[in-house]
Amino acid sequence: MKATLAVPVLLFVLLALIPATPAAALNWAIGADLGFNVFMPSSDYVGAENISSFGWPQGSAVMGVLPGFGGLRISFVGEKPTHEVWLGTNLNFVSSEGSSFHVFDLNANYQYNFPTSGNITPYATAGIGLDMVGASDGSSISATSTVFGAGVGVAHHMGNGCGRLRAEVRFDGLTEGKDGDSIIIPKGSNLGIRLGFDLWDKK
Repeated sequence: MKATLAVPVLLFVLLALIPATPAAALNWAIGADLGFNVFMPSSDYVGAENISSFGWPQGSAVMGVLPGFGGLRISFVGEKPTHEVWLGTNLNFVSSEGSSFHVFDLNANYQYNFPTSGNITPYATAGIGLDMVGASDGSSISATSTVFGAGVGVAHHMGNGCGRLRAEVRFDGLTEGKDGDSIIIPKGSNLGIRLGFDLWDKK
């Protein structure tokens, strides 16, 4: 998917995932992830090696050009807690002596929480997002890649339901991001293992 098409598609997904419930009925949470990732470049790149990364919290971009596949997470549920929408964001910015570099990730996801009677809830999730990279050192470069993936996990609700621990396995694909003829973000796939937590505003 081209970057020019990816932006309106992501905006459409964001609007479509907003729960059709009154604002007062929404419950929201903020959280973060610890994660281990294995990025596997496409076979189109001869000699490219897999890249492993670990983050606490997860979110730092790998080698400056790959998305962090995590970072700050903001979740929303309506009157039915089985249906959840969450946004994943990640920003890295580095500047030194007139040069700067940044990576920004934004992804929108739907999550289905399977109904259970106890504190343990299995879930499935899927979403789409953008990975945007830019640098300036006399001349500027920029590239955008589309990220799409899905995962399965299990959540443990603690205390009165204001806290939640998560464990998740997720697979994401990336499209190639170019600036002119230069490949800035390589095409590939990522296998990730996430351990995370969420703090809910109310039960």
